[in-house]
Amino acid sequence: MDTTEPEENGIRGRVRTFDAFPKVAPTYTTQSSQGGLVTILLSLFCVYLIWGELGSYFAGIEEQQFVVDNRVGWDMQINFDITVAMPCITLHVNVQDAAGDRLLAAELVEMEPTDFDLSKTHELTVESRSEAQEDDDLQSVFRRAKAAKKFSKTKKMHHPNSPACRLYGSMKVNKVQGDFHITGKNFAYADYDRSMLTRDGLNFSHVIDEFSFGEYYPKLENPLDGVAAIIDTNMFRYQYYVSVVPTTYVSYGGRKVIDTNQYAVTEQPQPHVNPTHPPGIFLKYDIEPIGLEITERRVPFFQFLVRLINVLGGIVVCTGWFFPVVDTMWDKYWVKRGKSIPHETQGLLDKGLKHSD
Repeated sequence: MDTTEPEENGIRGRVRTFDAFPKVAPTYTTQSSQGGLVTILLSLFCVYLIWGELGSYFAGIEEQQFVVDNRVGWDMQINFDITVAMPCITLHVNVQDAAGDRLLAAELVEMEPTDFDLSKTHELTVESRSEAQEDDDLQSVFRRAKAAKKFSKTKKMHHPNSPACRLYGSMKVNKVQGDFHITGKNFAYADYDRSMLTRDGLNFSHVIDEFSFGEYYPKLENPLDGVAAIIDTNMFRYQYYVSVVPTTYVSYGGRKVIDTNQYAVTEQPQPHVNPTHPPGIFLKYDIEPIGLEITERRVPFFQFLVRLINVLGGIVVCTGWFFPVVDTMWDKYWVKRGKSIPHETQGLLDKGLKHSD
């Protein structure tokens, strides 16, 4: 006699009837307007939590860590867009680094006569430096890096002897400590025409629209972007000290990587000059031996599901504890008001439990 089929039916039947979360029989439940309202609010709150968890999961988490900058490189790029309140024919632009090399930057950049406009500028303050150094989220950084990487054209071209000169462009320099400076002819380097510029013709008031290191990303904010300095004396040396930190942005999974540089800056105006410290605009930069890596990552999907279930389960359990308290307080409120408790608003204890005969 074969007993296999009855045994299989018995096991299948037990599995089908097994319930890890036994339900309350319908005859032992009651419905109320408070319960319906709590259910609606609970559902909306759960949807809100699910939406928030999904947003944080897909947005990812930013991790920042400092590492030793061991990337091999002999040079780096400087990008600048500076307007000086002097004619172009009176200016010298040079770079001199710690190795003793001097670069004639005037031969590599654009110098165009223009007007001296201060309408969209500000002074270099602690607040402006902190605002520029605030870290944008990675998606914003990658979005801004996609913008056109070209310098805008000068809005108005004027006579070569116009009162201001715009100097802009990018150039390669040695990846060592250096000094980018703008000086007047005959006041830092010897020139054949010594009558070209006199002491009264010096005016190193300036506007810095762009000053960055590495690949040119015009939409990324830097501490010196939009900074202006007004100088009311002729023999004046305006000096900036820039500390450069190599920075790498890495998207989730390493699909996008941006190698750039951030920097901190301080200023030191010097009204007293001498032959060894001539007047002009000096930007002294130094490369830090450490780098900053900003990486986007996400929690594992299984961990995300466990977290989501825990949050929703906790909300449901807490609501189950909280509802009887609210229901009891609601009933007491109606009793204190001297009103009879309507049938549809009676609590579970007032209504009693229904028993099937």
